[in-house]
Amino acid sequence: MLELKRQPQDVRKEIVLLRREGVDLALHVWRPPRPKAAIFYFHGLQSHAGWLWEVGPRYADNDVAFFVLDRRGSGLSGGTRHEITSPETVLGDYGAAIERVRTLIGDELPLGLFGHCLGGSFLAALLHHPDFTTRYDSAVFCSAALGRMHARLTAEQRQAVAEDQRTELWDAGLSAPDFTHAPRYRQFIESDELAVRRITHRSRATLLALEQLYLDPRRELPPVPTAFVSGHSDPVVDLDESRRVFATITGGRGLVLQLPTDRHYLYYTDVCDELVDWSSMFTLLRAVDRSG
Repeated sequence: MLELKRQPQDVRKEIVLLRREGVDLALHVWRPPRPKAAIFYFHGLQSHAGWLWEVGPRYADNDVAFFVLDRRGSGLSGGTRHEITSPETVLGDYGAAIERVRTLIGDELPLGLFGHCLGGSFLAALLHHPDFTTRYDSAVFCSAALGRMHARLTAEQRQAVAEDQRTELWDAGLSAPDFTHAPRYRQFIESDELAVRRITHRSRATLLALEQLYLDPRRELPPVPTAFVSGHSDPVVDLDESRRVFATITGGRGLVLQLPTDRHYLYYTDVCDELVDWSSMFTLLRAVDRSG
């Protein structure tokens, strides 16, 4: 029977640098001595791997190696701050990082992909892109902003965004109280100098194009276990719309899990341990599936 160890281990924390198009990207790794599975995490707009300083070791305690790529221009990665480059570059970065992870863990361990908020949109776009061929064994969309711009903007507004190449900054309007009730996490978010809270107007065109990749897909997702997990409400994401898109891209086959919180960043709420353990098991079970 598969069990979670739930005891501290000698976790190996490291940063692997990936060189892409002249830019060094930081891939953060929390790796237990003998991992049984791995999770690759897509962070959201303002966050970066530094937000997972407590979560990474918790996954490792469950025998799950945890990988987080600082998006180009975010966290410790190189690249222009406040800029989300072309869809090809964004997806190329993630594709190369996941391929590296597969090389590091080998072919036998199950690999889960986990996208939070905007990271869920990046994940959905990557999974629908024909150039992405690395094998993965499960996918989790957590408080994911799926199809957000297409749902909020009219056709005329979307056209204006797509054509807007200004480098002036656009404020995403993110607020720490929307992410967590906990004062210490609010303080961390508000004082985080690496956080990206504003992006260029032309970056919004990239986000719109990434949404289009999975709203008008060129291929179907493979039949791997997929889930959408969130709180019972969310002040940042329209959960009804995101779940609708999730149901569409998974052909109605995905699991929907609702946890008892009303904040956006589940790892900074009282359901953190529950989310870590559930997502660990969701990934670890793929080893049982393959062996069976």
